[in-house]
Amino acid sequence: MTITSHDDVPTTVLDGAVKDYSRDKVYVLTAIFLAVLTVIEVFTYTAPDFPLWAEELLIPVLMILMAVKLFTILYIFMHLKFDKPILTRIFYSGLLLAMFVYIAMLAAFRFWF
Repeated sequence: MTITSHDDVPTTVLDGAVKDYSRDKVYVLTAIFLAVLTVIEVFTYTAPDFPLWAEELLIPVLMILMAVKLFTILYIFMHLKFDKPILTRIFYSGLLLAMFVYIAMLAAFRFWF
């Protein structure tokens, strides 16, 4: 059976899927969502007087936007929602370990002070 890009993906092909889904619709909506987040990130530089990203809030806003974009890309394009739960846990544990090492290195170089 040949599957083209506009056909629904059958659940027999995907581990953990409970229903078929349209790849085109999911990917187009994801691209639009990521484009909107990117536009917001660009506005942090082109409209610096906007109160949401005042000087003390700029870094937290950008970090939140980055985390949302990362999770969206991992969840949709890496198909984590269809992986076996153990593989998803292993991936996220590695991601958390890398984040903790990064924070520890920033603390060691006194970045926070």
